[in-house]
Amino acid sequence: MKLHLSFYSLSVLFGFPLILCLCAVTEGRAESRSLSRNEAIQSAFSNNRDLAVATLEIKRALTRLKWSGRLDNPVLEMESTSDEPGNDENEGTFSVGFTQSFPLTSRLKDERNLRHYQVILAEAEIAERRRELAGKVDVAIVELMTARAKIEVSDQLVALNKKMVDFLKAQAAEGVVSSLDVMQATLSGRTLEQQSKLLHAEARHAILALNRIIGLDPETSLQIESSFALPASKPGIDVSLQTVLQQRPDYVLSLAKIDEAQAAITLEQARRWEDVSLKLFVEQDDAVDEPVGFDGNTFAGVGISIPLPLRNRNQEGIEQARINHEAANKSVEAARFQIRSECEEVFHHRSDAWKLAREASGEILSLAEKNLEEFRKAYQQGQASLIQVQRAQEQVLELKTGSLELIAEYHRSDAAVRLATGSYPGLSIRSGTTPK
Repeated sequence: MKLHLSFYSLSVLFGFPLILCLCAVTEGRAESRSLSRNEAIQSAFSNNRDLAVATLEIKRALTRLKWSGRLDNPVLEMESTSDEPGNDENEGTFSVGFTQSFPLTSRLKDERNLRHYQVILAEAEIAERRRELAGKVDVAIVELMTARAKIEVSDQLVALNKKMVDFLKAQAAEGVVSSLDVMQATLSGRTLEQQSKLLHAEARHAILALNRIIGLDPETSLQIESSFALPASKPGIDVSLQTVLQQRPDYVLSLAKIDEAQAAITLEQARRWEDVSLKLFVEQDDAVDEPVGFDGNTFAGVGISIPLPLRNRNQEGIEQARINHEAANKSVEAARFQIRSECEEVFHHRSDAWKLAREASGEILSLAEKNLEEFRKAYQQGQASLIQVQRAQEQVLELKTGSLELIAEYHRSDAAVRLATGSYPGLSIRSGTTPK
């Protein structure tokens, strides 16, 4: 299988959109997709295989809800007796009865109420899985953007070095410069080309990883539109904690566990009384009745069985449910503290990353690029050495690489902010009422 790759160009340190493209052409026809970042996340929600398996938990919870709150099956009882082993006078009895158990408490209703909250829990758990998956998609896109930005810088330096080599070859042919200078510049260019090949390989791996996370075929030709430029203004750090909590499925999950635990307590308390059994029966009695002789009679009756909660009143189940309720309340406070701490950390990290990236891609980089251009002109005029030109070129490469790393760190921190705040489409809980 042969894989051919083509990419749209990137303007690295200016404000133009970055279009990331991988065109995979195989012997068969590859599907072509063009997605925005949010569309890529929605695609992951729809196509990710692991998420599809996890989503079945909602179906299980809905099935338990559907079949909960039902009476136990009735019991059919049949009994026949005969005096054949004894006097053998054809005396005997035959009876048929039905026994049905009924709860004395609201156990069936409480059971259904518990199942309802378990559906909400299942949906909140899947929403949390979606949030984690969306975070992975964001990070994969950032890594792809970073690799493509580095490729652009590397290709620019390769092209610049090639011009220098061509100039040196022309000068060497005229005997103006030494062939050693040509060789040195050529070796420098080969090193830059090797680095460029490594970066192209990293970009290929990044797109393959993105296809896997999104749930697309590895051979899919995928285009992701996003911007690698820094925002013009410093991102804010003020955010409403209440808004974040409403967007975080794990916090909604912790709240739902309180309601589920309370419903479990109510159910366990209802189980203190076992079900009563009501029996309806009909009995045919054939016997010898002096002085009438052999005669038959039919009886019908009602029976009731009431278990008395003298020893077992489901004390263990009630205590366990209360412990679970206490744990659920504490988990809400723990989740609130954890989310607040995460937001403080990621918002300040993003702000610091923006400052550093802004400085690294500003005046210092412009001076280094201007310095390289001046050295190139000076070398062509015989006023500077090749070593000085190469050193200036290395400084530009170091500064641009460092600048790109800082810009990439900003985008990683921005992705971390989205993950911490849950600002993704498709995370809402659909069934029932969201717990208060």
